[in-house]
Amino acid sequence: MNIIQQPLYKMLAADDEIIFVLEDTTIIANNFKVKYIAEVYVHTSGNPFTASKVATLKVVPNNAGTGVFDFSRILEAYTSPDYLGGETSTSGGTQFFSQYNQVNFSDTTPHSIHQIDKWSTNRNNVRTVAFKFYIEYSTTATGTLINTSNSTVNSDTFYIHNAVRQEDDAIAIDSSTGNFGYNYDFNDYVLNASNKKFLSNAPTTQYIGENDFCTIGFFAQSDSLLGANSRYGKFIGTSSTRYLIRHIKIQFYYNGSTTGSLITYSNTTSNGSLTWQSTSSKAQVQYVGVGTGNIKGAGGSLPTNWDYYEVKAFDYDDVLVSGTYKFHKQEVCKGFEKFRLCWLNRLGVWDYFNFTKKNVRKVNSKRETYQQIKGTWNERKYKKHGYQGGKKTFVANAKEMITLQTDFITEEAAQWLEELFTSPDVFMLNERSTDTSAGTVKNLVNKYVQPCIVTTSSYTRKTTANDKLKQYTIEIEMSHNKRIQKA
Repeated sequence: MNIIQQPLYKMLAADDEIIFVLEDTTIIANNFKVKYIAEVYVHTSGNPFTASKVATLKVVPNNAGTGVFDFSRILEAYTSPDYLGGETSTSGGTQFFSQYNQVNFSDTTPHSIHQIDKWSTNRNNVRTVAFKFYIEYSTTATGTLINTSNSTVNSDTFYIHNAVRQEDDAIAIDSSTGNFGYNYDFNDYVLNASNKKFLSNAPTTQYIGENDFCTIGFFAQSDSLLGANSRYGKFIGTSSTRYLIRHIKIQFYYNGSTTGSLITYSNTTSNGSLTWQSTSSKAQVQYVGVGTGNIKGAGGSLPTNWDYYEVKAFDYDDVLVSGTYKFHKQEVCKGFEKFRLCWLNRLGVWDYFNFTKKNVRKVNSKRETYQQIKGTWNERKYKKHGYQGGKKTFVANAKEMITLQTDFITEEAAQWLEELFTSPDVFMLNERSTDTSAGTVKNLVNKYVQPCIVTTSSYTRKTTANDKLKQYTIEIEMSHNKRIQKA
């Protein structure tokens, strides 16, 4: 039996068609009741074949005698967004964690992924997967089934991550094998040149306040070997070449000149990263806190005067391997209230945007009522009181609705914001502020991250030719009801 078709690259969106095709011409030709069998293995970090089997699938040979498996519907259940920080690695028996305000993540000192000081590995975004294949058959039409599970054909190890693929995404195909897949390198999502992107479709020019949280997510390692089935689609010149992301550097500017010291976050375990790991799923997607709030949490300070700052990625040879992302200081006009939203983008990490214009809060309330009896009927004498009787509210459910409005934005930003309108996970992210405490008790829960949903039902993409200046309005509903006591 042979695997005659498999994914072209080893990093797969969990939403991809994850197709494997098996063929055994000898058994198909000479036996009965033939079925191809696949065992699916998923691991949170290491070799998937050492993990427990998660599924066994069987398919009947098609008219061409091959067995076609699509594992996407099973595997998409094993990845999910990273909402929290947490343990990032274990080295020499020592555990390392992401930090917030230079304090390790723990059950009693938790923080969201948006608040990390420096680096954090992923915990839920990426998984390693592999497959074992064998076949069952009988030698006669009524005979006992025989299977070849003691002699399996094992696949290579693949990675799945919590991304979604669009039907109009261009797919690469190998003309000799028919293997196909999404080429991340061709689409610039692999950090190995100065024009490459982090895992976001955001413009490279963004806007940020002086206390805003922001993380960037990226593939922390690139291909290091020649040949087909490369991890992301990058076919490089020599097998010794590799692009392992070593530094994220942040530099502030004022009036076109640098201001303040260069900030360098290296991918060390003490910073919350996982270094030199070529197989661990934790290392494949990592995050770095690059917002002004994150910089302050890590112990840094903003220059007194700054117009913008730049964020860049560098490899182990200190070569620039990403595009330059500029974050301009954003002022809020007097009288307006700023709202910062973050959302799960289509590449499985987080994007951020500030709404700084006319933003309106309103509360919608739904009441359940009852008719109260007048007077006292269970006392020695009947008494009438003014507060009794008539129609009363038994319970009230109140939802806060917020109408948000952007400033005038570019066509590129307008196209990117479509992902906010369609994202399944949206949160309101409050500014960093002093965390009040009394001894060991800190007021942190519910302070910074508040869930909401987008209720705007349609999104019209505006273009410069058609619409000139582009401004968008979006309505969100806070996920939690306003709690009101019963009467």
